[in-house]
Amino acid sequence: MNGLDLFPFPKHRLQKTDLDLAASLQGLVEKQVMDRRLELKEDYEGLLKPSLGKLMAEIGLQKMFWPEKYGGDEHNQPAASYTVAAALEQIGRADVGLAFLAAHSLALQAALALEDNYREEQVAAVAPLFCEGNRPLIVSFVLPTLVEEEGAPEWRGKGFQVKAKGGAGGWTLNGKGVRPTCSGVDAGLFGVACAVEGEDEPAFILVPGDAPGLNRGAEFKKTGLAASRNADLDLAGVQVPAAGCAWRGDAGFFKLLSWYYLGLTAAGVGALLATYEILREWGDNRVIKGRGHIFKDNPLTAALMGEIAKEVVVDRLLAYDLAGMLAEPDAYGGDGSQALFTSALMLAHQVMASAEYTINRTMELMASAGYAKEWQLERHWRDIKTMQCHLAAYELATDDYARWHYSTNTL
Repeated sequence: MNGLDLFPFPKHRLQKTDLDLAASLQGLVEKQVMDRRLELKEDYEGLLKPSLGKLMAEIGLQKMFWPEKYGGDEHNQPAASYTVAAALEQIGRADVGLAFLAAHSLALQAALALEDNYREEQVAAVAPLFCEGNRPLIVSFVLPTLVEEEGAPEWRGKGFQVKAKGGAGGWTLNGKGVRPTCSGVDAGLFGVACAVEGEDEPAFILVPGDAPGLNRGAEFKKTGLAASRNADLDLAGVQVPAAGCAWRGDAGFFKLLSWYYLGLTAAGVGALLATYEILREWGDNRVIKGRGHIFKDNPLTAALMGEIAKEVVVDRLLAYDLAGMLAEPDAYGGDGSQALFTSALMLAHQVMASAEYTINRTMELMASAGYAKEWQLERHWRDIKTMQCHLAAYELATDDYARWHYSTNTL
């Protein structure tokens, strides 16, 4: 039995194609990423960039939702949420950063191309960016963040980084020192949340990475998610045609972020599965000196290992429960509802916190080997901590919980 089969998930809800894709990705990431990790470590050009190309362009994750007539796979029913969960947990096992980037692409595809819920003109304009050629298209978001300017336009307690002005010819975007969620250096498409001048309703506008007036700063250092080479952006009078506005209002944001949080949740589960594999190998092969016990057979260490296994089981089930909610949105308030958004945010924070706790306990069990680079555990810890930052402060998330569950609309 494969060790990963010890952790239950609702296989009966997944199509055979989902299970086959997950198996193919498991083999690919083990050969392409995991087997080469000790040699190449976090080498972007030698390891991460080629792996991203295979996953997004060759395997075709960036083509998954788009209609066949534009070169996509037209796997665009709500049940594609199970495909997303199964794929990203396997990618996350090998590299959380790669899963993090894939989560952006899949979330935007879901927001724009789910069946019976897209604008034909918009899909016709955007799908070729994803489907033509054999190069990965890296997607990044510019989302509202902590409010620093008094009186600045807000969305759910956070301030917009970019302001947009509409006109007959389309949109004009301006923002200085803008922080994208990922890949400011490399992204080929930015989905930008904008405050609209003179209007209360925000807009989500798609900005090509080569748009005139979009300037990228220098790559900045960070602790994790090496696949994401991030940098701040300046948008100075960036012009976007009218069709570049993906949506106006809350529903589109709720939908995008619900799928995005599913992707982050699945990536976190991938890190947990990798942690389990590392600890299992350690427990099988270490002997406690002076007692002759195999590490896993000592009562104290076995109890802690059992607790870690419990966290993996619960978090994997939570990820697929979230996929199930997105697969049947009408049962949970409807596609793009505040109910689904809030639940997705809750589960993402829960799994991230559990992953941090679980990796911390595993590090304790492995002592100095836990933070030694050759064991890879410390990399998963760094990636999870960095990904938590992109979820924003937990205290802000609790305001979102209260808005939905207690109607605290003045927050």
